[in-house]
Amino acid sequence: MNKNLLMGILAVVIIIIAAVAYLTTQQPPAPTQTTTNQPPATSTTPTSTPTPTQTTPTPLPTTPPTTPTPTTTPTTPSPTPTTTAPPPAQKVTIRIWHALNPEEEAVFKEIAALYTQSHPNVQVIFENKAPDLQTAVLAAISTGEKFDLFIWAHDWIGLMVEAGVLKPVDNDVADVLPKFAVQIPQYKGHIYGLPFTAETVALICNKKMVPEPPKTFADLAKIMQQYNKPPQSYGIAYIVNPYFISAWIHGAGGYYFDDKTEKQGLTDPRSIAGFEFFKKNVMPYVGPNPTDYNTQVSLFLSGQAPCMVNGPWSIGAVKKAGIDFFVAPLPPVNSSYVPKPYGGLKMFYVTIYASKEAIDFMKWFTTDPEVAKILVQKLGYVPVIKDIQIQDPVVQGFYEAIKNVYLMPVSPKMQPVWGAVDIVIQNAIVSDQKTITQAVQDAAKDLCARGLC
Repeated sequence: MNKNLLMGILAVVIIIIAAVAYLTTQQPPAPTQTTTNQPPATSTTPTSTPTPTQTTPTPLPTTPPTTPTPTTTPTTPSPTPTTTAPPPAQKVTIRIWHALNPEEEAVFKEIAALYTQSHPNVQVIFENKAPDLQTAVLAAISTGEKFDLFIWAHDWIGLMVEAGVLKPVDNDVADVLPKFAVQIPQYKGHIYGLPFTAETVALICNKKMVPEPPKTFADLAKIMQQYNKPPQSYGIAYIVNPYFISAWIHGAGGYYFDDKTEKQGLTDPRSIAGFEFFKKNVMPYVGPNPTDYNTQVSLFLSGQAPCMVNGPWSIGAVKKAGIDFFVAPLPPVNSSYVPKPYGGLKMFYVTIYASKEAIDFMKWFTTDPEVAKILVQKLGYVPVIKDIQIQDPVVQGFYEAIKNVYLMPVSPKMQPVWGAVDIVIQNAIVSDQKTITQAVQDAAKDLCARGLC
């Protein structure tokens, strides 16, 4: 073979070998693994191929073969969550019917404004239905006019339930019941609203005549005896009607009417004992016209009686008269005979149309300590929740009195009983036409005819 030809062939071979070697060293690096919609790779090909700039191949950490486990699913990129503001709460209007006086209504609106500041979706409207709230409520239910709550004393519960006005809220209010210092009124085992203040009678005395509250009934008896010098002065100013004298009947263990059994209790021996105690131990010291409210209040305001038995509604007149006075519970006869006057709770009633927002507002209004303080300071309301600091000594006196309160019955069947007790008072307490036993037996005849015995 020609030497020149051989040298040419050898040169071509060398060039081919060099080209192959060069192409081998220039293999591009493995692409960086990215998350794709493909399942994980199961290849065992080493990932330690040196890059062209490496002079010495440095192996990367050996990665064992990737074998999918039974729970491994294809990696799918999750969509990036988008943060969006929740939709604004739906606007709700709470309609509250009432017969409050202008001063009370102004304070209630002020309190409601505090609530709506933190509940901007809620609007609270107070609608005055005086002078006949009861008729307005009953008429509205019959015509289908919707409102959420109304305000009145608790003794309408039975009437309103039977008329189909109210709905029970036992489960809705269960979480706030422990906050109350008074019994929550019920009708046939159910709750239909919550109270925000209480009213009952207590002993109101002129400090110039009685420096300190009597601790026992014996102490009060001495005071009554000391000042009983008719017609110049009398031992006590006392409105002798069923509500005011109830303390002594209940304290003796008696009762006018049992809400649970819906039966009268005038003929119960304990009730008779209570009537007799009042007639013997209080009635002799009461001033003239004992059944007339204005006469009895005037005796106290004019200084003709050292004390009167009355409620918080009378305090404005006492203050206006410039009397320095105190308020205290009626004193106990002994450890087992503690006067328990009838008491009323002013409350929110929950109608069949009430929204959840209305019930939440009622719960806040009736249990918030700051609301209670406003009601004490601006209206002189007696609070009904526990653990509240009361600065006003007058309100504190009534607050102590409500601890012994006997709630007025809520059954509509109570109505004729009031008239029966009036007959007992007229025939056997403010006069001696009959003995108390005879009077209660005669009064009970009409009640028995109504099925209340």
